[in-house]
Amino acid sequence: MTAAPDSGFLPPAIGQPLAAHLMANDPNQIAHIEKYLSENLSPARFKHVLSVRDVAVGLAKQHGIDAAQAEMAALLHDSAKEKSNEELLALAKNHRLEVDEYEEQTPGLLHGKVAPFIATEEFGVTDEMVFKALRCHSTGAVEMSALDQLLFVADFCEPNRPYTAAQEVYELAKLDLEAAVLEVMQFKLRKTILKKQQLHPDSLHAYNNLLKNRSRNRLS
Repeated sequence: MTAAPDSGFLPPAIGQPLAAHLMANDPNQIAHIEKYLSENLSPARFKHVLSVRDVAVGLAKQHGIDAAQAEMAALLHDSAKEKSNEELLALAKNHRLEVDEYEEQTPGLLHGKVAPFIATEEFGVTDEMVFKALRCHSTGAVEMSALDQLLFVADFCEPNRPYTAAQEVYELAKLDLEAAVLEVMQFKLRKTILKKQQLHPDSLHAYNNLLKNRSRNRLS
């Protein structure tokens, strides 16, 4: 199964064909994951996940990031998205995850943190780099790897997103992934403030740290 976003949105193939960049992923495992997602997510959410996968793999090839890890992280990032608040809190408790006050109030924030457990228990995934990307794909984090940044951006800018900023961020991400991360953070922070909701500290710290690092790099 593959998503079918507009051809103009996805980057052209660079270097080797797509299959060569995904050899590390077992096709049977990918098929198993896709089947699970199709059965446990709404059609709209499943379409979103497949589209995030396509964008993530394309950007990974452009930026020299492991495309197999990008595919795996993208497919798994919303595997727990449509679980109820009660289910998310129960999963967190069962796996002894620390739940902060913001996650207590908005358990949906936990879907990224519990996704690694689904990845391991359902599909045998053990890649800690993928897990870290899953955990921080909603709020960001102070220290974000290239894979973390890739998933954070691809989740925001896949072509099924209804906001015009998605296409703008995608075009920026092709040139400067870190700058695209900053744009996504700013968008999310503004949206949260306009909705008069509390800002998660992880989002604030991630934004401040990235801004500081980019300013330092410009001065050096």
